[in-house]
Amino acid sequence: MTGGERASDDGAADIDGITRGAGLNMRRLSSLDAQFFAAERAGAESHYCGLSIYDTPGDRRPITADTVAQRIGERIEHYPPLRWRVVTVPFGLEHPVFETVAVDPADHVREVELDVVDEQGLRAAVSADLKIPLDRQKPLWRVTVFHGLPGRTAVAFTLHHGVVDGISAKEVFGVLVDDATGLGAPPTIQDEPAGVVNRLGLAARAVVDTPGSTLQKVRNVAGSVAHLDQSPVLRSLPGVQELARLIRRDGSPFTMHAPRTRFNSRLSGTRSNGFATVSLEDVKTVKRHLGVTVNDVVLAACAGALRNRLLVNDELPDEPLLAYIPVSVRDSGHRRYGNAITSIIAPLPTHLDNRRDRVTFVSDVMKRAKDRTAQIPPTLMADVNDIIPTPVFHMAARGVMDLISSPLLRPPVNLIMSNVPGPSETLSLLGAPLLAHYPLSLIFDGIALNITVVSYRDGMDIGVVGDAEAVPDAVQLVEDLRAEFVALLRVTAED
Repeated sequence: MTGGERASDDGAADIDGITRGAGLNMRRLSSLDAQFFAAERAGAESHYCGLSIYDTPGDRRPITADTVAQRIGERIEHYPPLRWRVVTVPFGLEHPVFETVAVDPADHVREVELDVVDEQGLRAAVSADLKIPLDRQKPLWRVTVFHGLPGRTAVAFTLHHGVVDGISAKEVFGVLVDDATGLGAPPTIQDEPAGVVNRLGLAARAVVDTPGSTLQKVRNVAGSVAHLDQSPVLRSLPGVQELARLIRRDGSPFTMHAPRTRFNSRLSGTRSNGFATVSLEDVKTVKRHLGVTVNDVVLAACAGALRNRLLVNDELPDEPLLAYIPVSVRDSGHRRYGNAITSIIAPLPTHLDNRRDRVTFVSDVMKRAKDRTAQIPPTLMADVNDIIPTPVFHMAARGVMDLISSPLLRPPVNLIMSNVPGPSETLSLLGAPLLAHYPLSLIFDGIALNITVVSYRDGMDIGVVGDAEAVPDAVQLVEDLRAEFVALLRVTAED
């Protein structure tokens, strides 16, 4: 840290010189945060969405755009990311910064009347909402209230992944609920003065800081080269896996390659989605019976559902599919918001037709994967980005995304999967109980399918997001997932 920066409690910095004179509290993006912006293009935005379903019978206070905006306005001072606007540095000399601005929540909240008042109509409306880009001239979030479901109201909260990861997004979602303490809500107002950033001052500071910061980045990446094969983007580049194995002296000849599937395509700009809830207790019953973890059961069920989807269309490859599984490394040493994640790259047993065998396979793979992850620097995902000169960072990030979605390279992975623990107590919005919270996370060029599971109360809420052309059967995939969980429970009854 240079003498002109002063770390705050959540990692923000006051930048000296021109911008410090304005009394601003700015936050510079890490290279990992910046990657979510640099890799974007029209139709391939880095959005993270949570779809909440609330119980709103006719006699309950309605949830509307006005009431939601009022709730956010009452609490927005507690949630700094909702007041951050991204500012780019001229000529890309440094990664962007967030400036804190005044916000009218009404500008970020909209209402939609469903054309078809059932789950199919909601899915169609959510798909339309997912493809709307967030306005970079404003803080990067949007809330959409969907009306028409009998006795229920759906609320989609969309955030940019450059601002929050899955863990910090859970906290920010707390701005809506009546009691957010179970989501890690900030206890006090986060005071960040608003104002306008001087972009020329940022550029000048970048020129001064670049030599020293570049040297530090080179030092940081030295310890991460042995694990480049755990980067979900870089691992498909020629020679990366072999180089990483050589450096860490891994004598195993085994190299994990992802088979090419329809999930490994360039995004069309349209989205498909599906969502469902399964019993958490049923999953725990399977876990106890087979002596594995809840996560093992979830991954095995996903493998079975994917196997069925690919078999139906005669698309099942002989090799296992490969999943990118983000893992949080957030602790007291990390900034409160932004991204603090590393990765597990793991094969899914889509090649096995026996459910018990699939659970055993997943359990063995995940034990080895966790041992490997323990050896990886927690800063890996940022380190591999830091070595890229900042002025060409945007071009490099976008170029790599174009490469991995082309037939020129083998895909790095086939899909993104995540299983996140959520609150066990009932949440509510304006007195309306939350029935389910479906995670609808991001997809990328070349990785056009995301399956995320979040536990809530006594259930596990499943969210599937896909590119509409690559994954037109997202709803069927969710139904296959339901069936797999039921079938795994049946295995325990047969013993």
